[in-house]
Amino acid sequence: MSPVDSSRTEAAALAGELPGILLEARRLAAAAPGAHGRRRAGQGEAFWQYRDHRPEDGAKLVDWRRSARGERLYVREREREAAQTALFWLDPSPGFDWRSGPSLPSKRRRALVLSLALATLLNRGGERVGALGATTRAGQRAVDLLAMDLVHPQAPDPHPPINRACFVLASDFYAPVETWRTRLARMSANGSSGALLMICDPAEEDFPFEGRTLFHEVGSGRSEVLLGRAETARAQFAERLETHRRTLREMARALGFLTILHRTDKPAAPAFALLAASLSEQGL
Repeated sequence: MSPVDSSRTEAAALAGELPGILLEARRLAAAAPGAHGRRRAGQGEAFWQYRDHRPEDGAKLVDWRRSARGERLYVREREREAAQTALFWLDPSPGFDWRSGPSLPSKRRRALVLSLALATLLNRGGERVGALGATTRAGQRAVDLLAMDLVHPQAPDPHPPINRACFVLASDFYAPVETWRTRLARMSANGSSGALLMICDPAEEDFPFEGRTLFHEVGSGRSEVLLGRAETARAQFAERLETHRRTLREMARALGFLTILHRTDKPAAPAFALLAASLSEQGL
């Protein structure tokens, strides 16, 4: 089976699983800490809260009616009403469909659940969501339509829109760091930021292979490596993987992107809570 045929087969399988995937995503979003507390100050008409007056606010911002009730000065804050945009991308590489055992989800499936859970949370907060390169939406059907966009393979080298957005990129990030540096620099050029959702299978970290083992590139028969004693490569493999990830994290941080690592043999909830909280701190 060619890489293209493999991607189509996986897309069809995920499309058939969408009702269950969406249900899992909505449960994650509902259980997340702060799931209903995404309101924040900004330009708008609706009252949000009073806060203490700060010296840099000046006299014009003082709410004198509220301040007259006591000895402290208060500022009346309005709720931010302008919707922001979150764009999602799932790595279309055949290797992202891989799993080391039948009891584990594929990396793509877990990435889809986490992405849709975050999109559900953002959509409830009034934000616009969409797949990178597709239409962005808000409202009741936004997440369902996003799910349909995400189950189909996306462009391998995503080009960001002109307008500022928050990007959530899900991959195993095994492509060279310089490839990702070029992509992220292009996305951050207009002040955009976001998160790298690094999904890995436990076998890719633990390297449990022993004895004579043939490794071949997923989705292609062109690249193969035969190790007579696979266990002897375990330490070197772990070191190279950690070096690659550390370099990627440092580069991403410098360009305004946080990095979150998640293994498919672990529950999705902790990774989702960390992702949602981290993006909230970035202002989304």
